Amino acid sequence: MAVDITPPTTPPHKGAAYTAEARAGNGRFLIADTAPDAVFTREDLSDEQLLFGRAAEEFMRTEVLPRVADLYKHDWVLTRELIQKAADRDFTRLEIPEAYGGLGLDKVSTACVGEMLSLDPSFAGSLGAHTSIGTLPIVYFGNADQRERYLPRLASGELIGAFALTEPEAGSDALSARTTATLTSDGRFYSLRGQKLWITNGAFADIFTVFAKIDGKHFTAFIVERGMGVVSGADEHKLGLDGSSTTALMFDDVKVPVENVLGTIGEGHKVAFNILNFGRVKLGTRNIGGAKQALTGAVRYAKERRQFGQPIASFGLIKHKIAEIAVRCFVGDAMVFRSLGEVDHALGGVDPDDVPAVLKTIEEFAVECSINKVWTSEALAYAVDEALQVYGGNGYSREFPAERAYRDARITRIYEGTNEINRLIIGTRLVKSALVAPVIAAEVARGLGGDTPSGTGGDKLFLSAEAPRAKAEGLSSAERGLLARAKRVTAFALGLAAKKYGKGLGSEQEVVGRLADMAIEVYALESAILRAEKMAARGGPHASIAADIIQVFAADAADRLKHAAANALASIEADASAAVAAVNGLLRHGPVNTIAARRRIADAVIEANRYML
Repeated sequence: MAVDITPPTTPPHKGAAYTAEARAGNGRFLIADTAPDAVFTREDLSDEQLLFGRAAEEFMRTEVLPRVADLYKHDWVLTRELIQKAADRDFTRLEIPEAYGGLGLDKVSTACVGEMLSLDPSFAGSLGAHTSIGTLPIVYFGNADQRERYLPRLASGELIGAFALTEPEAGSDALSARTTATLTSDGRFYSLRGQKLWITNGAFADIFTVFAKIDGKHFTAFIVERGMGVVSGADEHKLGLDGSSTTALMFDDVKVPVENVLGTIGEGHKVAFNILNFGRVKLGTRNIGGAKQALTGAVRYAKERRQFGQPIASFGLIKHKIAEIAVRCFVGDAMVFRSLGEVDHALGGVDPDDVPAVLKTIEEFAVECSINKVWTSEALAYAVDEALQVYGGNGYSREFPAERAYRDARITRIYEGTNEINRLIIGTRLVKSALVAPVIAAEVARGLGGDTPSGTGGDKLFLSAEAPRAKAEGLSSAERGLLARAKRVTAFALGLAAKKYGKGLGSEQEVVGRLADMAIEVYALESAILRAEKMAARGGPHASIAADIIQVFAADAADRLKHAAANALASIEADASAAVAAVNGLLRHGPVNTIAARRRIADAVIEANRYML
C-alpha cells in the first residue's frame, strides 16, 4: 500500500528557498520518502532573513547584554525600555499584519530573530511573551474592532501583552480552569473572578489574554486591560529566567466589556491550543540557539583551561562532549528549519485574512511542532549540562556563564506544554491522522516479517510513494536504509497499539510516550539526513563534517529506537519476543566507528573556535 502524496502547486511563502513537493504536516514524514530539495534548511536562508538575525544579534549585544545585571534585579522599567527599543527596530512587529502596523513576516524570519534573542533567555522570554502569546491571540482571533484597537499599540511597544491560562488547579489540564465570568445585570460587562499563575510579564503587562468559564461552563477567552482591575502578585523566586517577570494575577470582580470577548464564547480552547501551537513551531530555534551558545562557551574555555600540561580541549572525553553537543545543534537546526519551511510553504497558499484557513493549516503541523518542542528542549538540556561539565568546578560558580545557562534551560521542558503532554499529542495524533491511520493498519496486517529485502541499506520503504533516492556523495546508504526500516517499525508499533487499545490508547501513557519517542527519532534522523545530503550535493567546507554527524547520530538513534520499540511492544503484546527479535533485526546498524567520527567533529569545532554549521 503506497501513499500518493501530490505535491502542492502553490508557490512557497515569501522567503522560502526550497522547491517542489513540501511534505506538509499531518505526520506525512512517517509514511513518505522525502527528497532533500523538498525541505528548507539553514543553508537556504535568504539574505533578508539572515539580516533579521544579524540585526537581532546586534541589538542583544549592544542594548541588552550590557544591562542584564539590572534585569536580574527585577528592573521592569528597564525591561519596558528595552522592549520599546526592540519595537523601534521592528522586532515587535514581525508577525502582526501590515494593515495594523506590523511586517507580516514568514515564520522562518521570525525564528531567525528568536534564535538571536536567546543570547539572554530572560529578556527573550519577556519579549517573546509579548510578541507571541501576548499578541497573536488578537492577530488570529480578534475581530476587526479588536485588531484596530490593540494591534497597532502592541506593534509599537506602547502596550505590552501577556497570556493568562494556567491556574493553581489547572496546569496541563487547562480546561479545568476555575476562573469565572458572569454577565452583569445590564448586559454590558463580564465580571471575572479567579486567579492565574506563572504569567510571564505579569508585573508590568498592559493587556492580557485571559481564559475563564462563562457561568462556570463555557471556556472563553477575553482581552483584559490592566486598568480594568487586574492585580499582580509578587514576582516568583525561580530556578532560572530570573531576569523576567513571572507573577500570579488576581481577578476580583474585574469588569470586562462584552466587546472584549476574544473569538467565540465556549471556544476558548481553540484560542489557547492554537496559540501554544504557534509558539512551539518557533521555540526550536531559541532552544538550539542556546545550545550553540553553550557549546561555543565550552569550546573556548576548554582551549584556555590547561591540565596535565595541555589544554583540556585535547582530551578525548572533552572532545566527546563537544562533538555530542555539536551533533544535537546540527540535527536540531535541520528539524526546526524543515518544519518552519513547511509551515511557511503551506501558509503561502492560504489567504492570510482567512483566519480559519490559517489556523487549520497550522493545526496540521501539531505533530511536527510538538516533536520539535520536545527534541530541542531536551537537546538544550543536554548541551547546558555537558557544557557545565567541561568547566568542571568552575561551572558550578556564578562567576562563570555555564551555571546560569543550566538554570535558564530547565523551563523549556515545561512551558508551551510539558514534554509529557507533547509526547501524548504526538502519539495520539499520529494514530488518529486520516493520512497515517490506514498505513499503520496495513503495516500490522503485513507484520514485521513482511517482504522487505534483507540487508542494511537500500530497503524500499513499504509506506513510501517512491524508493529512497541514491545517496548524495560522501554519505552512506546505510543511514538511508536504517531510516526506511525505522519508519516501518514505528508504523507497525503505532498500528499494533491502535488495534489493541482503540479509543483507550490515550490512557496508556507509557506506551504512547514510547511510540512518540520512536516518531521523534524518525523525524530527527530524516531531517538530519536530508540536510546533510543537501550540503553534500552543494559542496562546501562542512559537508564532510555533516556526514560524520549523520553517522554518529544514526548509530545512536538505532539503539534508542530498539529500546523504545521493545518497551512498547512488550506492553502491547502478551508475548512480544518474536516482535522484538524482528525489530532488533530490522534496526541492526553498524558497527560504526563513532569515536573517530566524534573526534573529527570536535576537532572541526575546536579549530573554528565556535559552533560553525
